[in-house]
Amino acid sequence: MYLLLGCGDVGLAVAKKLRESGARVAVVDSDASRIRLLKGMGYDVTEGDFSSPDTLRSAGIELAEVVLLLTSNYRATERALVTIDSLKRQLGIDPVIVARAEDESDVPELKKLGAAEALPSSQILAGSVFTKASELEAMIKEKKLRALLKGVRGKVAIVLQTNPDPDGIACGMALKKYVKTFGLDADMIYSGTIGHQQNRAMVNLFGLELIPADRVKFDAYAAHALVDVATHANCSLPREIEPTVVIDHHPVPLSEVKARYQDITLIGAASTLLTNYLRYAGIEIDSPLATALAFGISRDTLHFTRGATPPDFDAFEYLLPKVNPSAFTELQYPTSTPDTLGVLADAIKNSEVKGGYLVSNVGEIKDRDALPQAADYLLRREGVTTTLVCGIVRDTVHLSARTKDAKVHIGQVLQGAFSSMGSAGGHATMAAGQIPLGAFGRLDTSSKRDLKKISRSVGHKFWEAVGVYKPRRRRKAPQPASGVKPRLKG
Repeated sequence: MYLLLGCGDVGLAVAKKLRESGARVAVVDSDASRIRLLKGMGYDVTEGDFSSPDTLRSAGIELAEVVLLLTSNYRATERALVTIDSLKRQLGIDPVIVARAEDESDVPELKKLGAAEALPSSQILAGSVFTKASELEAMIKEKKLRALLKGVRGKVAIVLQTNPDPDGIACGMALKKYVKTFGLDADMIYSGTIGHQQNRAMVNLFGLELIPADRVKFDAYAAHALVDVATHANCSLPREIEPTVVIDHHPVPLSEVKARYQDITLIGAASTLLTNYLRYAGIEIDSPLATALAFGISRDTLHFTRGATPPDFDAFEYLLPKVNPSAFTELQYPTSTPDTLGVLADAIKNSEVKGGYLVSNVGEIKDRDALPQAADYLLRREGVTTTLVCGIVRDTVHLSARTKDAKVHIGQVLQGAFSSMGSAGGHATMAAGQIPLGAFGRLDTSSKRDLKKISRSVGHKFWEAVGVYKPRRRRKAPQPASGVKPRLKG
C-alpha cells in the first residue's frame, strides 16, 4: 500500500498514476475541498494533520509499505518525519519513506530525518517516483527480510546451488555479511564440486570457507537460506526442510517455491539482488565483497551481453568504485589447467555443425566444469549460433549448451530432447543436462566406436529438436499378396 501525505496538484498526479498501475492508495490531507474531490474520485481519504500520530494511525500507516510525503511545506514534512519515526518504534513498522524536496539542498537533511529518498518537485512531476519503482520495491524487500531475520535465534545455513558458480558464491558472501550485521552467524554450504577455474580462484582469492553438504547436519541450523537457487531440485537442502529464505533471479514456477521469505526477481544476476540488500540496509561493502559481487554480475550476464537489466547496470556502477581491478582481472582470466585446455582442444576437433547448431563430444573427462567453458568458447566460432558439448564423468554423460539465437530457448530445447533419457533444462541462453551412461546401451567408453555412438545419439536428438535433422524412417519390406507364396531364390 502507498500512503500519500499531502495531496495537492503534485500529489494528485502521483495518486492517479499509482492507481492506474494497480497499486492500493490511501491519502491524508487537511484541505476540506480537496478531501471532497478525492472522495468523489473514489480514493480512501483521511482528513487531518499528517504530522499527528492519531491521524496516521487512522489512515492505516501500519499497512503502508511506502509513504510519500508530497506536501510543498518543508516544515510540515519535517514534523511528519519525526512523527513517523516515533510510530515506527511504537508499532514495529518500517515503511519506505519518499519525501518531496523543494530544493536540492534540502535532500541531505530530509534523509537524515528518515527519508529513504528525497526528490525535488521537478523530478516528481517528471515521473521519477515511477522510474524508481524497482528501487522502492528493493527497499521494501530489504526491510521485510531484516524483520524476518530479527526473529531468528541461531545459526543460518546459506545453501548454494549444486556446483556453485561465481554469482552464487558472491551471493553467499554477501548474505553472510548481511546476517552478521544483525548478530547472526552463517555457514556457506554447497554440493557437487568447485571445479571451474573462476570458482576456485574466487574461493582462494578471498579465503572463503565453503562447507560440503555431506559434512553438515541441516536440522542443526535455526534458518536455511537458498541463494541463486529457488528449489530443492538443484541444491543440497533436504526436501523435508522448507527454506526460510529464497533469493534467486532464475525463472521458476512460484508454486514450486516454498519459503517464509521469497524474492524471485527476473534480472541478469542474483548478485544484483544481494548488492541492493546490503545497499539499502546501509551496510558497508568492502573491496573484496564489491569485487566478488561485481564479478558475479559480469559473469552471469556475460559482460552485460546476456539478460542484463537496468538494475544490473545500476548495481555494477554502485560497486565499481570499490572493485579491486587486479583481483577482478585475476577472476576473469584465471590460469587454465592442462585438463581444461585438453577438453577445449577435443571440443574443437570433434565438433560437427548443422545449420548453425554445433555438437561436440569430448569423451571421458575429469572436470565437468570444462564443458561450459568449451560451450562458451565454441559459440564464438563463425557461423555458429548454438553449441552443445557433452562429456563423460564416471557413469554419466554431462551436457552443456549455449545459444545467442534469440529465437531459441536452449533450456526448453534440452528438456524436450533429453528429459526422457535423464534430466535436462535451463535458461533461454544457457542450459545443462545429465544422462546415465546406461541410457545409450552397453558401451565401452575407451572405444572410439562407442563414443561415436553417443555423439550420434546426442547430436541427432538435439538437431531433431531444433529442426535441422529428420531421422530416417525404415522402409517396411513389401508384403506378398494374399494367397501368393513368395518366390525363393536359389
